[in-house]
Amino acid sequence: MGKNIAQVTFADVMGSCDGKQDIDCSNRGLTSLSGCPEKAMDFNCSGNKLKTLEGAPKKVKGDFNCSGNLLTSLAGAPAEVHGHFDCAHNQLISLEGSPIFIMGDFSCEGNQLKTLKFENNDSDIAGCPGVVEGDFNCSRNHLTTLDGAPDIVGGDFDCSDNQLGTLEGAPKKIQGDFDCSNNQLLSLAGSPDCIGGDFSCSGNQLTSLKGVPQEVSGNIDCSDNQLISIKSPYKKVRGIFNCSVNQLASLKGAPAEADTFLCFGNQLQSLKGSPEKVKGNFDCSGNKLISLEGAPKKVKGHFNCSENQLSELDSTLKKVGGDYICGENAQPFDEKQVRSQCHVKGNCIS
Repeated sequence: MGKNIAQVTFADVMGSCDGKQDIDCSNRGLTSLSGCPEKAMDFNCSGNKLKTLEGAPKKVKGDFNCSGNLLTSLAGAPAEVHGHFDCAHNQLISLEGSPIFIMGDFSCEGNQLKTLKFENNDSDIAGCPGVVEGDFNCSRNHLTTLDGAPDIVGGDFDCSDNQLGTLEGAPKKIQGDFDCSNNQLLSLAGSPDCIGGDFSCSGNQLTSLKGVPQEVSGNIDCSDNQLISIKSPYKKVRGIFNCSVNQLASLKGAPAEADTFLCFGNQLQSLKGSPEKVKGNFDCSGNKLISLEGAPKKVKGHFNCSENQLSELDSTLKKVGGDYICGENAQPFDEKQVRSQCHVKGNCIS
């Protein structure tokens, strides 16, 4: 016969608490929250052996952290949490029991979630918070859809490292960053309309940027896909535009301006369509370029055209504020050749 596992309750370890101060019962071997006060300031029960949150405080004025346990649902969680709610790195298959409104961040990262909805009797009801005023992180799960995601997120939205085949269900507006990298997306349909920070869709199976958010205030990373086109609504990118490691044969549709432009690791034979102005670095290395015609007229950072098939450096590029890198081409170029074609403030690396 198997041995009975001894129960270790909150009351056994912590005794009687009035909840007027922060409570930290993390990493104490707890199997039960029996004996907790009804109310608490910050409440931290992370790193235990909890399979249920039954017995947890009903109201938490600060943060609630139950990460690193054995939870499969959030049944018994506080109805009110005025700070952050962290249930990451459990065994959650449902968010049933989560508060509807979170004033801080909400993280369910690193669980076994296939959906953000709670399925009961063949009908879907809310399982995920409807409003998260801070960041929302559901990365590293098994999600195939974002149905049931919060309607409002005040900070970043991270759904990376899942099995998403669609972005339908995502909020329409994200105040911070939106990260849907490392999924199985064939399309960006369903993307937020407006993103106040960075947008990353890298590591998917995209062949075009159709459906991309109309407004992105920060960096745009669509690298490591199967893109054959980068046509997008962006005329000016206030940050990094990264379309590296794709299957691009043309830069037609690229932004006219970008702080940094990365298109290395593609199939480019021409730079026509490149941004006219680049405030940072421009990297077109590892392509099939036989000419630099079409390159930006001015690059304020480094310019890297190494690992191509160049036999000459004639181009529209007239000024580089950083280093000019041109090694591993069809023929070697010395510093004199580089500087005869372009004014370079930095080093000539060949």
